[in-house]
Amino acid sequence: MADKPILKTSIPSAHAASTAQARPSQPRPAGPMRQQQQQQQPPRRQQPPSQQSKPAPDPRHLAIAMHHAHRIQAQKDAESLILDRILELVSFPTAPNADPAAPSASDAKALKSALRPFQPADYDNLILERNIEGLCGYALCPREHRKEDPKTKFRIVWGAKGSGAGGRGREMKVVPKEKLEMWCSDECAERAMYVRVQLTEEPVWERRADDGRGKEILLLEEARAMKGGNHKGKNVPTVRDVVDGLRHLDMGGGSSRDAEMLEDMSRLAVSDDRDGSRELAVERGDSNPAFRAGRVDVHIVEKDQATAAAAPVPRPEDYAGGSIEGYTPRDARPDAGNAQDEDDDNDMLDMI
Repeated sequence: MADKPILKTSIPSAHAASTAQARPSQPRPAGPMRQQQQQQQPPRRQQPPSQQSKPAPDPRHLAIAMHHAHRIQAQKDAESLILDRILELVSFPTAPNADPAAPSASDAKALKSALRPFQPADYDNLILERNIEGLCGYALCPREHRKEDPKTKFRIVWGAKGSGAGGRGREMKVVPKEKLEMWCSDECAERAMYVRVQLTEEPVWERRADDGRGKEILLLEEARAMKGGNHKGKNVPTVRDVVDGLRHLDMGGGSSRDAEMLEDMSRLAVSDDRDGSRELAVERGDSNPAFRAGRVDVHIVEKDQATAAAAPVPRPEDYAGGSIEGYTPRDARPDAGNAQDEDDDNDMLDMI
């Protein structure tokens, strides 16, 4: 009997074959040329999976982000500029004996130029910084600010004569002590507040290039001089001028001042200004003749009473009093007596 061949698919053979395949092959010794090529090729860097799957940035989103970044940087630059201007204006004016009512041209020009990017809040910070340094809040005043009694919190301030209600007496105000200590006098407070009301509330980084607000700043003295120059040469007085003149009117003998005052009062009379009426009609839209077609002219006149009114004639039914808005009282009716008898009979029956 011949020996049976061993099956190739037997379990020991399969196990031996798999073991032989699983053994790592021994690396062959590399020659000098192969080692030189491996040294010349740099190792490859593998990118992490998060970087490989990241999409490219959207150009529109990138432009929006850059726009906001530029705006934030512009805001920071503007705030830094305003802070530098405040530190510069703390040491104003340049001359220690300058007059705030008549400042030098260079100081006034520098103040107007420095206040252009300011807001009212920035101007308040400037006043506070000057008060901390012991100076008046008005930038063109070299004097020290007032110092009130530290024990009091408020102070009564009286206005000018004739500033009360109806032009009588004096106006009385209760003002906090801090408000009075900001200035050296009421005149400087008025000058500073006149400059403050000309500043715009909008931040400088949000203003448009053609926005003229806050660019042309006038001092109080300049505004008064311009107002006086505009009215120079005109003979038309204002109501305030006439009232001030009446207060100083001399009731004694006739003088030239009284005659001028009477002439000024006569000019205040209302006149028939046809040009003004025509302009008003244009604003209303009545200047077009086509709109006047179909209109009815209404003239209200008083009715002419040719004859005197006749007295009313009493009627027979009016002797008993008549009716009251259509209702005739019971006593005025013809059968009032019978109704009274029936009421008496009913009352007697109720009593029985």
